[in-house]
Amino acid sequence: MSALDFSGFNHFDDKLWKQQIQMDLQGKDYNQELIWQSPDGIAVPPFYTKNNTKVSSISDLPDTWAHTTQIYMGDQNVVKQLIQKKRAQGIGSFHLVCDEPFEPTEVLNYFKNSGIQLILDCNFLNKTWLNEVVEKAKNAKIALHLNQDPLHHLAKTGNWPAHPDNVFKPLYECLTQDSDGVSVLGIHATLYVESGANNIQQLAYSMAQANETLEQLSGYGPLPKSLTINYSLGIGPNYFFEIAKLRALRRLSALLGQIHEVEIKCHITALPAQRFMTLYDFNNNLLRHGISMMAGILGGANALCNLPYDHHYKKSNEFSQSLAENQLFILESEVFKDIDARITNGAYYIEQLTEKMADQALGLFKSIEASGGWLKALKQGTLQRKIKEQHEKSVHALESRDAVVVGINKYADSTQKMQDQIELYPFQKMNPQKTLVAPIVVRRLTQKFELQRLNNERQV
Repeated sequence: MSALDFSGFNHFDDKLWKQQIQMDLQGKDYNQELIWQSPDGIAVPPFYTKNNTKVSSISDLPDTWAHTTQIYMGDQNVVKQLIQKKRAQGIGSFHLVCDEPFEPTEVLNYFKNSGIQLILDCNFLNKTWLNEVVEKAKNAKIALHLNQDPLHHLAKTGNWPAHPDNVFKPLYECLTQDSDGVSVLGIHATLYVESGANNIQQLAYSMAQANETLEQLSGYGPLPKSLTINYSLGIGPNYFFEIAKLRALRRLSALLGQIHEVEIKCHITALPAQRFMTLYDFNNNLLRHGISMMAGILGGANALCNLPYDHHYKKSNEFSQSLAENQLFILESEVFKDIDARITNGAYYIEQLTEKMADQALGLFKSIEASGGWLKALKQGTLQRKIKEQHEKSVHALESRDAVVVGINKYADSTQKMQDQIELYPFQKMNPQKTLVAPIVVRRLTQKFELQRLNNERQV
């Protein structure tokens, strides 16, 4: 088949395109009618061409992604059964969440010489245990991401995971030991989206937190010439913006490496943000998660961990967990079998969103650093205040219907009752306790509306 011949078409430059659009508007204002200002403060024009698009060079986009399942490390017998079941289903990546050290030998033996990827989220810091896990993972030939992030623990709980003097030194020793195939550092950026930060804030705060971590570690000696940071990201349902957010993160992470004169390899674990899950009309969460996971794939996530649609208000159950995993199996086998994140390279809209997000986030990052850095901003309450303000703006947009959440402030099913379905508390948790700093508070977007509906149910 011969190449398509477009020689019969007149060339239109950008000015001519805009003039034609203005003619079609018949006197209406171009900027007011067609340029949309996103909640992130990004101006979105109505058309894109190669003349006004800078193609970004993102060299470390993965050529595949890992279907990941999340397991809470509780009863060892239950954990063993779950791991065996998931492996039999073909899942090759596990995200283990643990509140206290577990005996690593038996657990790691489940994955020995299997090529399995293991991502740990540990809500504690224990040097002896970390060293043991690293050594056993090396022997078992497991790709291990330890995800150690003491700053996240401070931001989420208001307290350090250990005495401040004993936080970064053991982490540095673990980072600089011979640990081939094991990455140590993590940045739990999910906290920012779950508490209400917009995309620009998520990127800037993540970079500032990563920079603070590297600066703290470098106080104990030189950093390795090459290291991996595992970013855990919450993905929302704004499809193209979420794709661009992941791409912008890789660009910014590479810049951070240049600052510290190290090569930073970026490993991204993407999860659906619980912030956007709804209690009422909960089946829509399946659609939101499908969009989020597709955005994660095209944005370049290394690992995708889908969550059940009822994760925020129901105890773990096989039905919703199977639906979540089947969504990824469908994407893996039927949609993205031969497609990876590199397909978005050169797409004008995505390239421009990536560029604008990265530039604005870099500006905010520089502002944070000029004011003393991430830790100072947290101690002064600046991060907490800015995120809360953004959350309140988002809630106001729902109240005024400038933003829509289907099933909540539009197309709501007034006959649906939920008070007898709730097994877990799905709203903002208030646990007054003594803390060193004010924690960053997790808030779902629609919780205010849902509490009102629940109160109405109880009054009937």
